[in-house]
Amino acid sequence: MKKYFALLLLLPLVFGGCDDDKSYTETWTVAPEKGVTGVFMGFGYVPAYIVKKGSDADWEIAPGPIEGFAFEKGYQTDMLVRIDHVPDPPADGSSLRYTMIRQLSRIPAEPSVDPKTFSPELEIVIASERADNHMAAYWFKDTRYPEPRWQAFPWEIEGFDFKPGYEAHVRIQPVAEYDKAQEHLIDNDSWTVKYNLKELISSEKKDSEGLPEK
Repeated sequence: MKKYFALLLLLPLVFGGCDDDKSYTETWTVAPEKGVTGVFMGFGYVPAYIVKKGSDADWEIAPGPIEGFAFEKGYQTDMLVRIDHVPDPPADGSSLRYTMIRQLSRIPAEPSVDPKTFSPELEIVIASERADNHMAAYWFKDTRYPEPRWQAFPWEIEGFDFKPGYEAHVRIQPVAEYDKAQEHLIDNDSWTVKYNLKELISSEKKDSEGLPEK
C-alpha cells in the first residue's frame, strides 16, 4: 500500500513536464496603438503590440509577434491566439510562438491605456564626441550595468542638444511613433521608435576617456 501511495505522488513529476510542451489557446485583445519592447540582446527598442489576455486582465506588452495578424492603427482587435512551444529556440529568440487562429472582433477605438506607460526611462552617459561625423550617432554608456563600456548609439535623441567637448548624463525614453507617410507598408514597417530626452541630469566639459577608435 505504501508503495502504491508513493507511486501516486510521483506521477505528477513523471508526466507533468509533458503539459509544458503542449499548445494552448488564449483570448487576447490588441490595443489600437503600439508600445515598445527591448531587443533580446544589446541595447535598443522596437515597436510592440499592447495586449490584454482576458477581459479582466491588465494591459501589457505582447511577449512576441503574432503570426497571421495584420495590425492597423486605430483599431482594437479581439482574437483567439494559439501558443506553441518552439523546440531549441535561438539565443536571441523566444521559446514560444504566437499565432492568431481566429479574429473575434475588430472595431475603431481610442487607446484605453497610454502607450508610454510601457516605455522605460533610461539613464545613459553620452560621450564628448560623436561616434561618426557623417551620421547621427553618439558614443554612450548604459548606466544600468556596473562597468558599462562605450557603445554606438545610432539614433537621434529628440530634445537633446549635443555639444562637442561636453560629456552628458541624460535620462531618455523610447516611444513608438506612427509614420503616416509609410502607412502603405506592412505593420511594423510603418512604425519607428524614437528616443526623447526626459532630463539633462548633468553636462561636464571634458574629453571622454576610453572611446573606441573610429
